Amino acid sequence: MHIFITLLFSLTLSLLSNTVSASTNDDVLAEIQFRENPKVLAQNIENTIPSLPGFTDLAQFNAFAKRHLLSAADLQRNIQLAARLKMDLSDKSKDRYLVANNLIQQLEHISHSDFDKSYLLMLKGRYVGRSQQDFKQAIEYYQQAIPLVELSSKSADQVLLYTLYEHISVIHMIMRETDTALKYLQKLSATAQKIENDYLIAHAESVLGKFFYKQNQIGKALSHYTAAIKYSRGGNNPSQNAHIELQLARVYRDIESWDEALTSANNAVESFTLLGNDNYVSSAMTVIAMIYANQEQWYQAIDYYLNAQQIEIRLGNETGLALNQHNLGEVYFKIGDIDNSLSHLKLANTIFTKKNSEHYLVYNDLLIAEVSASKGNWRDVEEYATKAERIAEAKQLPKEQSEALERIATAQEHLGKYEQAYKNMLKLNSIRSVATPSENELDLKQSKIKQQKLNLKLSQVEKQLQQKAEQLNIAHLTSLICMFLLSLLGLLLVKQWRLKNKANQLNDTLQQTRLLEPFTQLPNFLSFKYDYNNASQTQIKTLALICLSDQVNDDLYQGYEGCANMHKRQLLAFKSSLNCQGYLIRPGMFLLSFDNNIAAPQLLAQLRESLDKNQWQTNLHMGILHLPLLADPAIKLTASQHFTTLQMMLYGARTLGFNQDYFVTMKTLNFASAGIFSKPIYLNIEKSIVRGIVKIETNGNKDDILWPKWKNHQNIDINDDKVAS
Repeated sequence: MHIFITLLFSLTLSLLSNTVSASTNDDVLAEIQFRENPKVLAQNIENTIPSLPGFTDLAQFNAFAKRHLLSAADLQRNIQLAARLKMDLSDKSKDRYLVANNLIQQLEHISHSDFDKSYLLMLKGRYVGRSQQDFKQAIEYYQQAIPLVELSSKSADQVLLYTLYEHISVIHMIMRETDTALKYLQKLSATAQKIENDYLIAHAESVLGKFFYKQNQIGKALSHYTAAIKYSRGGNNPSQNAHIELQLARVYRDIESWDEALTSANNAVESFTLLGNDNYVSSAMTVIAMIYANQEQWYQAIDYYLNAQQIEIRLGNETGLALNQHNLGEVYFKIGDIDNSLSHLKLANTIFTKKNSEHYLVYNDLLIAEVSASKGNWRDVEEYATKAERIAEAKQLPKEQSEALERIATAQEHLGKYEQAYKNMLKLNSIRSVATPSENELDLKQSKIKQQKLNLKLSQVEKQLQQKAEQLNIAHLTSLICMFLLSLLGLLLVKQWRLKNKANQLNDTLQQTRLLEPFTQLPNFLSFKYDYNNASQTQIKTLALICLSDQVNDDLYQGYEGCANMHKRQLLAFKSSLNCQGYLIRPGMFLLSFDNNIAAPQLLAQLRESLDKNQWQTNLHMGILHLPLLADPAIKLTASQHFTTLQMMLYGARTLGFNQDYFVTMKTLNFASAGIFSKPIYLNIEKSIVRGIVKIETNGNKDDILWPKWKNHQNIDINDDKVAS
């Protein structure tokens, strides 16, 4: 069922390029796809509109829509999405803001409805916020956009309102305007609940968690992240899950749960890497660096900061690069590398100043003042602390302003500016008297925090109990059905196991039986092939095919039972006296395998001794080979090629007569090729003997040897130079 739902979801998303705003569901799915798969959405739009439009009035716009067989509404929606996608972090093109601004200007000519006007204002706010860091102007645009759709109940208007609330709340968070940020975040959450989509609810909870984390309200932050995980569970939302993991890593870091922090951060790195979202890969690596830094593992922290820095340089993200430089400066300060620290901090200061990022600049100025103080450079301390104090006062940051005033006064005291230092200390004392709460107030605040945590815990328990009570009846019925099905399945599995076990036993028996000669139950030729193929080629040094020539018909003379018993005793005698592996080929014929080189005359004598010792009167003929047959170790011959060659040698030995025991063996010259042992082997070996490539050795007269001829090759001239194939 889950697979079916996933496939259906993917199919729906693939149709968004043509029907982006056709229904309520499409508006929500388009927003989810924008957040989860912005590159896919951008490709869909590009497929629909291969070239972005360029028009200056409504008539040109309508002509463009007609030319591409699109309705005016669909085309306008796609242009809106294209402009928004250009300003998304997933777009890494250098001209993205230029293209986005061009599309925004074109939308000016065709935006007449409240929705379109609101969307246009949202794009303008996004543009000035992203490209120029002009957050005040961005807020003005958002404040104009919100009333246009705030009272509408249309799905498209509600989704747009959701985006507006998110953007403006994040900007207020950046500017440290916490009350205003929280107001819009609460509206964001309410809008998500009104839309009734789990993905958007989970995202709103995640942003709320981030807000409370920034306010150091860890309990509330964890509560919202828990809710986010609950609503995101079960969906195919890898990007959202990765963002939640990243936020949880920050929370775990701050409460010093190092293992959980590293696990979440590494999960985020892996997920963002798979998604190709390098911006957040850098963010996750920065979090890992901070985790190590908080444990004073400075050099591990530097490694991760440098990795993040390379990503920011590749992306051309100046703000991210400046933050990274700031962090590196802080770590170098911790390890006592003051010059390197100041170099990185001042590079960051230059970028923050250029971008007018005062919300970052205040902390950078303070850190430069602190590092400069450690070096005794009091003029720089006064300069940067004064800048920080001015920004902190303007942004109503009493803690940062107090730190700045203290550093200014210290620097002025060292510089001999005692009157100014005195005035700054008075100002510092007045700020601290207002900012520092009484002990009772702190106790009350801690009490309220504990009360909030208890209320949260109580709410969670009550909710869990209610959910469990609702699920209990269904679970009870489900458990009974499952027990029945499991019992039935268990019986089927037991039956299948027995059948499989029986089949395996039968298969093992058959496998073993096929490797034995049927009458004697001794290892046969197939057993030799199996052993040869499973042994290292260097383990077998000598192969001998022996024929007890007077016993080849003993199965007829003695009957199979008597013959079988005799061959068992003979093979046992050979194996025990010669320390070899033995195989019965047919009555009176054995194949012996040795893991050492043994000379043919010696082996023939030992075989005769064993026969005489057991009073087995018979003529003995033997074909013997010493492996490898070819000098080139890369050429591997098969068991069948060796056996056929042994048969030929044995045949030749039998043609020498029966007045004594005979053996025949062969050796190849170093340059001999594998073609000698290709089919037909008998013919090719005999030709090689004639040509002198194969040398024959025997204890008889070589000239008396008669080689076997296949019926089909009896009339072939063996003096022909070509090897048969």
